[in-house]
Parts: sequence; structure tokens; C-alpha cells
Amino acid sequence: MKKFALRNLVLLLCLMVVISFTGCASEAKKAMDESVDTANELLEKDAEPFDAETETTLEKAVKTSEEAEDDDAYKKVKKDIDNAIKAYQDSVKQQKQVTEPKEKFLVERAKTVKSVTAVEAATEKTDANTLMNKKGGYYAYVAMKSSLIEDYGEGESPVEAGTEGGAVIEAFHSAKDAEARDAYLSGFDGAGMLSPGSHRVVGTLVIRTSDELSASDQKKLENRIVDALIKLE
Repeated sequence: MKKFALRNLVLLLCLMVVISFTGCASEAKKAMDESVDTANELLEKDAEPFDAETETTLEKAVKTSEEAEDDDAYKKVKKDIDNAIKAYQDSVKQQKQVTEPKEKFLVERAKTVKSVTAVEAATEKTDANTLMNKKGGYYAYVAMKSSLIEDYGEGESPVEAGTEGGAVIEAFHSAKDAEARDAYLSGFDGAGMLSPGSHRVVGTLVIRTSDELSASDQKKLENRIVDALIKLE
């Protein structure tokens, strides 16, 4: 009888040890699964990130959860997923900042761009392109003079100097309209005095830099403007 009781006690202790270990593993797996659920919910919303690679990275991180088999793996995968979630969410926020932003936001961010010495928003009366608020046209035109161009437009306001004075941001209500504008400008690339300078679609914006700049300075100024627009605060 005593042997039977002792054997049962040993079995009970073994069972408690097994439950203890599996319980720890289950908590780690539960935490990982919660991160997986959060990630899948975000991905199902089909939001647009500024950097598409953040979405791909998140999808891959979720996929690795299927291969995790122990406590250490669960914890590592959870950490990777949580980091990917943060990067993806930040990128979605950045995309929203360049999708139909207010003119005030564009002006404020333009003023923070290195080498930009003056910023001005055009009105319907001062818009030389006469596109403002027209169908398919931009609703905001923010001009920037840059110290990268020493002599051009001296004595002129940023709007008067236009793209040639440094750079401009043209804001549209849709990416389709921004892309149509970009395609139109492409028709004048390399056209001498009519060359529009560099131009790039970012969200619903067209960012243009002066043809007076070298190619490397165009890219430098363009990147500085983009960085200022997507900066999260």
C-alpha cells in the first residue's frame, strides 16, 4: 500500500513538473500569438505605408511564428513582430502626412529644410501656372528659395522665383492627379529653358527642384524635403 502511495506521489510530482514547464511555454506562446493577432489585424486594414518594405517585413515576421517550437523561439518571434509592427505603424503615419496635407503643414515643414532660406505659399492670384483649385490641379503650391542657388531670383519672393529659385511642393487631392502632373512635367524633361527640373511624386504631392541645380544637389534637396515631410513628432 505504501509502495502504491509512493508511486502515485512520484507520478504526481512528475506531472506537476511537466505542467510547470508547459505552462511557462504556453504563456510565451500566448504572448507571441497576441502579437501575431495584432499584426494580422493591421495587415487586414490594408493601410498604405510610406515604405512598402515595412509591410513585407511584418508579413515575414508573422510567417516565422509558424516555425517557433519552444519558449525561446516564441519570445524571439514576438520581439521581431513587435518591432515590425512599430516600423509599419510609423510608416503608415508617414504616408498619411504626405496624403492631402494642409497647406500650413507644408509651409511649416518646408521652413525646417536645410538650405531653404525663404518659404511662401501661392494664392490663386499669384499662381503663375493658374492651376490652383482647378479640376485635377493642386490645392496648394509652396515655393522655397534655397541657398544652393546663389544668384537666381535675387529680389524675388519664393513664389515669384518659382521652381527655379530652389524647390516647390505641389499638393493634390489624389495620387492620380499628382501622377498625372508628374507625367506632364516629364514631357519637358531635358527641354532646355523649358525643363521643369527634377520632379517626384510622394503621396499626393509632387516635389520639384530647380533645373539650375546639379543632379546631385537636386537629389539632395529633394531628399531633405521628403525627410522633413515624413518626420514624426
